[in-house]
Amino acid sequence: MRVKKYLPSLITLTNLFLGFLSILYIQKGDTESLIIGCYLILIAAVLDSFDGKLARKIGVGSDFGKEIDSLADLISFCLAPSCLIFNILYTKHFQESSVLFLYFAFISSFPVLMGAIRLARFNVGHTSESKKSYFIGLPSPMAAVSICSIILMRLKLQTNISDNAFDFNIILPFIILLSFLMIGKLHFSKFPLLTFKAGNQNSIRLILLIILFGIMILGQLQGYFHIILFIFSIYYILSNILFHFINNSIRLNTLKQKLINKKRTL
Repeated sequence: MRVKKYLPSLITLTNLFLGFLSILYIQKGDTESLIIGCYLILIAAVLDSFDGKLARKIGVGSDFGKEIDSLADLISFCLAPSCLIFNILYTKHFQESSVLFLYFAFISSFPVLMGAIRLARFNVGHTSESKKSYFIGLPSPMAAVSICSIILMRLKLQTNISDNAFDFNIILPFIILLSFLMIGKLHFSKFPLLTFKAGNQNSIRLILLIILFGIMILGQLQGYFHIILFIFSIYYILSNILFHFINNSIRLNTLKQKLINKKRTL
């Protein structure tokens, strides 16, 4: 019973350790170490999706668990991705310029700065947001997964354009967009509960998630994991943005119709 009580916190601490370990690998700077760093962040994201759900399922949720989870997220999904971006951008071609060092440090800090704001805001409104089926702002684990997907694409794909062109024309705008999505007001759907007893909609989404994990495992075996991960990240972000505006448009039209009907009755 005592082990059961602390199991979610142990998972969270494992997430935190993986984030720290990822930073150590990223600091080595070579391609293989950067790839390992990305995979460690991804494993931490998988663990992060379990700890909170497990705590609620076994009835051991607490304020301590919420706070330690946010601290772990700040390291694994904000600081580690920022370090990853800096090591990708600040290559040996630029290391003689202190101005470029500060510029790349500033750009690379976006995920950790915006992530800290996003996590603090989530903690303040945790009670009300936890009852909803969506997050307000892009969750930091999903932002980290998306960053890792684009970095893995950059490291593993052989392109006809130079690395610098890819970094400045694709990676930088992508990172800036993800960072501001974390503190935006757009709604992003939560992943399904780990149970088939929470309704048909949750069960369908859980089955789809299991299928997705299966596809990713097969993709890893075939060497296409980075492509599948990138497609999944893009789909999650764009679909949620699209549905957010569609839902807002429906609500606005409904409100207008109510106002028109009210005027007609007066």
